[in-house]
Amino acid sequence: MTDPEIVMPLPGMYFPMPWRVHAEADLLEKRGLAFMERHGLCRGADRRERVVETRSALFFAGFCPDADVDRLQTAVDWAYTMFVFDDLACDEEAPEDSFSFLDLAVRVARTLESPTAGLLPPGHLFTGAVTDLAERLHRLASPTQRRRLLDAHRGWYLGVAWERAARLRRSAPALNDYFAARLLYAAGFPTLAWAQMSQVDDIPDTDVDSPAVHALTEMAITVAAVDDDLYSHGKELWWAARGPDATGPVLNPVDLYQRHGRCGRDEALRQVVALRDRIVARFTEVRDAVLPGAGEPLHRYLSDLTCLIRGNYEWGIRAGRYTNPDGRHPGAVTTTGTVTDAPSATGAPAGIPCLAWWWHPLTGPAHRPPTQAGRRPTAGPRP
Repeated sequence: MTDPEIVMPLPGMYFPMPWRVHAEADLLEKRGLAFMERHGLCRGADRRERVVETRSALFFAGFCPDADVDRLQTAVDWAYTMFVFDDLACDEEAPEDSFSFLDLAVRVARTLESPTAGLLPPGHLFTGAVTDLAERLHRLASPTQRRRLLDAHRGWYLGVAWERAARLRRSAPALNDYFAARLLYAAGFPTLAWAQMSQVDDIPDTDVDSPAVHALTEMAITVAAVDDDLYSHGKELWWAARGPDATGPVLNPVDLYQRHGRCGRDEALRQVVALRDRIVARFTEVRDAVLPGAGEPLHRYLSDLTCLIRGNYEWGIRAGRYTNPDGRHPGAVTTTGTVTDAPSATGAPAGIPCLAWWWHPLTGPAHRPPTQAGRRPTAGPRP
């Protein structure tokens, strides 16, 4: 390993929750890598190293630390598979070839919906893994869980199509436009949907679609996406240094704050961290207002959202995916960060109305989730 080419020290980031990890994290990783080997997704130069360095098992182990290990394995296997999908279909495929990505996305989505659809031909790179996941989805998930998962995948692919087009245009979107699209192409909604499969009980639609819980879902996904942008910024700079046509322009809030705010990188980093700190503080406030009336399924869901925020950061700061950008330069990028117990800023962010609605009244009588049956005692464990 050589000295890092890019060093990215991050400002202190606010986390009011501990990092918790599933007791069977090692088993989840062992099984997940075996799944990838079995379906041929580790073949090729440097491919196995890149798969290992995603540390997908650690991600879900920190997201769902209390889940049933066998049900959670399906989510872990999906994560390993979708990182390969992200690398090959979303990032490395020429952005001007919109059909190739959309064609594969349609085939994957329909295969998840109907494993016998015959849309992924024998010998295709993703046929074995996606069909296997689809069969487990239909065996383990409830109809409600399947519906949410399929809707989430279609939203993700819509967001990726926007991202690819935005990179092709080589222009910096407005911050409001960026965060609206980032909520989709961050893959947070399908990630949550696979995580919900690790629970037998469905969360009622009246709970998960209530304004407060919907806002909490969007906040957790956005924090995870912004943190991903922060610890992957060095990787993007590494690729951009290899030529302007390597991956297109850097599409990252640090760069957008620099361009639109006409400031240096240090100030842009501070502003991005202040934004995610505002969201974490608001998430905690709304969650604590919802918890007293939450039934058992919703309580578990809010616990997982809380764990996602911290677990995603701890995973990303460790994943070789971000320190070894192409699988052939280990240690090329170093990102360092610290955790703080107080937010650097609070209140709704100015100039980003697509996020500001989270600071509207969300937990009054007209907005509170209606679930009362089986609600937890207020003195019980809290996420």
